[in-house]
Amino acid sequence: MEFKKRFFNVCLVGIVLAGLIILAGPQTGRCEAPIKIGMIDSYSGATSFITKLALSGWQLAIDEFNAKGGLNGRKIEIITRDDKFKADEALAHARELVLKENVDFLAGTINSSAALAVSEFAKTKKKIFMVHAAYTHRLTGELGHRYVFRSCQSADIVGQSGGAFAGSKPYKKWYIIGDDFELGHSLADNFKKGLKKANPNAVIVGESWVKLGETDYTPYLSSVMAQKPDAVFGCFGGASHIPFPKQAKMFGLFDKVAYFHYWLADPLFAQVLKESYPVGAYSGLSYFWYYPEIPANKEFRKRYVDYTTQKGDPQQYPGEGVLAGYSGARFLIEAMLKAKSARTEDVIKALEGLTIQTASGPQTMRAYDHQVLAPVFWGQIANVPNYPFPIMKDIYTAHVKEITPTCEEIVAARKDRK
Repeated sequence: MEFKKRFFNVCLVGIVLAGLIILAGPQTGRCEAPIKIGMIDSYSGATSFITKLALSGWQLAIDEFNAKGGLNGRKIEIITRDDKFKADEALAHARELVLKENVDFLAGTINSSAALAVSEFAKTKKKIFMVHAAYTHRLTGELGHRYVFRSCQSADIVGQSGGAFAGSKPYKKWYIIGDDFELGHSLADNFKKGLKKANPNAVIVGESWVKLGETDYTPYLSSVMAQKPDAVFGCFGGASHIPFPKQAKMFGLFDKVAYFHYWLADPLFAQVLKESYPVGAYSGLSYFWYYPEIPANKEFRKRYVDYTTQKGDPQQYPGEGVLAGYSGARFLIEAMLKAKSARTEDVIKALEGLTIQTASGPQTMRAYDHQVLAPVFWGQIANVPNYPFPIMKDIYTAHVKEITPTCEEIVAARKDRK
């Protein structure tokens, strides 16, 4: 009898201890599942020097988030895939990331055609796709949908703001040259709209479209000069930002006509092009490490320099790609914190209309098309005392809300497509 009593007590203690262990488990032993982001971009080839900077912006924001404990203990994990600047490879990676890796979100990519392909896939799988470097206006315009968001500018904002800025200059005869792909044509179409609106007397005297992968720009530059334009608008993507200015400089283009080219103002190109950098050309960007001179910008640059130094690859001058990547991550993070959830529909609801504070000022994710509203700056590249390389002077800030398509225009564009 006494043995049975002791046996019963031992069992009872064991059951109680097991219960306590189970109850204590979530605080002591369980490893929270990470929130997975499938990042697809061109990490090899001619544009990799840009995409890796955007990735560093993502990693900075995510490391800061994880260091604070994540979302109820859940930290973010980035899984990268290289699309080699090919739309079919980007789509294949998207399928693998969603169907095999079970990622919570998709993100990327610098290639506009790849972004459109992944976007359609994300729509069918009801996965949020955060785009940080593809600019085609169709992504959040006629082909936009509930699951695609963009943390960088779009070609309609860039092109039309550039056209408005160019139209304020005393040039009548314009020539357009660019890469013969989605982004190049999207930029050109919107530049023409902005130019004609600002200067109805402006005329386009010719266009040259460079085959993707072409390395010799000489015949195209000859075509430009044959038309004797007053000014040229360059519509180039990531792979052409370095070789085209180099050859155009040797050709003497910048000495003969005014030249406008978004992205050339990025510090990356000033440091790489060196003596080939077209001082005196006009350019635009949505972020400068030296402008605006606000505490948030100085603090962001310091954090980025410290972060990249700790990682063993010190970068002194963050550019637009870094901030676009950082903002893409921040939008997702702030939406998850606001929703207290990583579920797709909860995050979408929190993202729509969300405003975050950034180094270039406040950015808002528009609710009706999921396009970020952020500042766009234009100016002239110049040598300025006390700076390590040429920067922008006489900076003009575009009125983005006046340029961006209205809700009614977006609705009409999507209706026309159906």
